[in-house]
Amino acid sequence: MDNLNLNSLFLLIKERHDELLAKWRQQVRQLPGAANLDTPTITNQVPELLDSLAAALKSATGEQETNAISAEHGLLRWQAGFDVTEVVSEYNILRQCLQDAAESDGIVLIGKPLQIVNNVFDDAIGKAVKAFETMMTIELQHRHDEHMAFLLHDLRTPLEALSLATTLIERSLPAEQTNAAVSSALSVLRNNINRLTARVRHVLSTASAFSKSFQSEFVTLNLRAEVDKVVRDLALLAVSVETQVRNEIDDGLEVYSDEILLSQILQNLLANALKFTSKGVIEIGARQLNGGQAIECWVKDSGQGIPATKIDKVFERFETGSEPGQGGMGLGLAIVKELVELHKGEIHVESEVGKGSTFTFVLPSKEQV
Repeated sequence: MDNLNLNSLFLLIKERHDELLAKWRQQVRQLPGAANLDTPTITNQVPELLDSLAAALKSATGEQETNAISAEHGLLRWQAGFDVTEVVSEYNILRQCLQDAAESDGIVLIGKPLQIVNNVFDDAIGKAVKAFETMMTIELQHRHDEHMAFLLHDLRTPLEALSLATTLIERSLPAEQTNAAVSSALSVLRNNINRLTARVRHVLSTASAFSKSFQSEFVTLNLRAEVDKVVRDLALLAVSVETQVRNEIDDGLEVYSDEILLSQILQNLLANALKFTSKGVIEIGARQLNGGQAIECWVKDSGQGIPATKIDKVFERFETGSEPGQGGMGLGLAIVKELVELHKGEIHVESEVGKGSTFTFVLPSKEQV
């Protein structure tokens, strides 16, 4: 009886192969992850799985190799945006379609045939889920690495400000007022700043990128006041390069943003402008757009400018417009672009070598509905 059912089920799969796939696709399309997928993408690797099952039934061993088929299927489903429960569901849908077809043909799925069907499907599910979860683990690790790089990069500007403040104190204190305790305290401060800076640079040099995966709280903020905070934080940097920073924003302008994220946007743009502007002027301005629905902001400097060959790459990760010897990991402007896009805004730059650059970005002035 088992041999008869094995052969009958083998012939069913061969003769009704396309029909089984069509019924399976119709049900799989009801899964959220498959709603917008085309037929080839939905079908991938499943015909091969049916062929593998047919071969297992013909050999009556149930030991047909499905590793490569199912692993690739799991990977492709991860790329398509499925969740792991949907991956399991589509295999069980195919199993049910086969059982329904067998029942309609009078084939009794018991004993050896049922054991082989379940072995093949359960093995396929296990391999697909393992591949899917491996990709999820890799993605989570990648996001963790990016997030660490993001945070560490954000520490660089305040560390530079602390270093300059320490230098200013060292130079301002008359020799007769500098006792052993003060000298020791300044030495400890300087050594720890240098140590932190070196560690940040080391981690950034080995980190892959940065991440958007963080918690934020969007509220209405006074733009001029937020810019004033950043200008004060970077005042020593401006003094060190003898550059004047002007906040030209009207008092009444408001943006809908997260205070920390907005600070990161402004701080990175201003720090970048100060890096390439010596004995010049930096202007920060803003105006309303779209009847007050959005705010266009800009940071305009009179610095070195960006060569035409590099201007299309300034927002790419680890790109830097610096001259040799100036250093820089090239994350600052990439962070700015990511954060502006998080606000559903956009950013662009206009620049001319020797005359300066203007970075312009758009943020919402109120919650987008």
